[in-house]
Amino acid sequence: MKRTLLIAPAVLLAFSLAGCTGGVQASPAANPAPSAPASSAAAADRVLAQAEEGQDLGNGRPTVSYDGLMVRRRVVIAVHAGLEADVAGIRKRLDAAAAARGTVLSAISPDVLEPAVLQQMVPEVTVALPSTATPDDGRTIVRAVTEEDTSKLGVKNFYVLPVLVHDLRFSVATADPGAVSAAVDREGIVSDALGNYSTVAQGGQLSISYTGPLLGDETVESVREGISRQAHVPAAQVAVAPRSTSGTGVNMAAEPPWDAEQLEDQAIHPHAE
Repeated sequence: MKRTLLIAPAVLLAFSLAGCTGGVQASPAANPAPSAPASSAAAADRVLAQAEEGQDLGNGRPTVSYDGLMVRRRVVIAVHAGLEADVAGIRKRLDAAAAARGTVLSAISPDVLEPAVLQQMVPEVTVALPSTATPDDGRTIVRAVTEEDTSKLGVKNFYVLPVLVHDLRFSVATADPGAVSAAVDREGIVSDALGNYSTVAQGGQLSISYTGPLLGDETVESVREGISRQAHVPAAQVAVAPRSTSGTGVNMAAEPPWDAEQLEDQAIHPHAE
């Protein structure tokens, strides 16, 4: 089955800023959270099976059973630029265009992009629009940015793409949440697994919130274990829940698999004056 999620012209906008003529073009454009794995043995079996199948490598999507409201659809703008690109300048242009439309962009790992994109390029700038934004909102921001000559900043292409992200909150009850938070940071296991995250330590509870690329079940379990180790409680006492109970989540069992499809001939090529 062919995927259209990423490469269909209805959701993909790429601006090539060299050697083209013409004006800017654009095409028109919850399930409840699952319970935690039954046992550490079951989790270990799943990790082994996933390693054998290579589901966390190459073009495979990780095994994700923490879904429903813990997985969200987001729109990102990815910018492919040259080695000498002015990354700060590109981000400043995007932020200004978004702010003029009452939108705030947030940095996000390029790993949220599917292999169809990453096998062609790794973006130098990747930003996420708010959870309520649509691909049309992203295209509007990019059109505004390309009204100026962004090629001077080293931009090659802009892509407006829908992605899936994990939107999780890990929480554990503890008498000294501040100390546990500091210990988690020092150990670095959670940082290695999540990259960027935020913490709230108050009221006898430590909460760690994460929005980013999909995490395989074994990664979620490693985070729970890292937190529990510092809190001196069993991993089962570290709860995993959605950051927000509003909106619409994603049933991963209903999502089509990733394809390593090519992006050639799918891009729209206006020229920025």
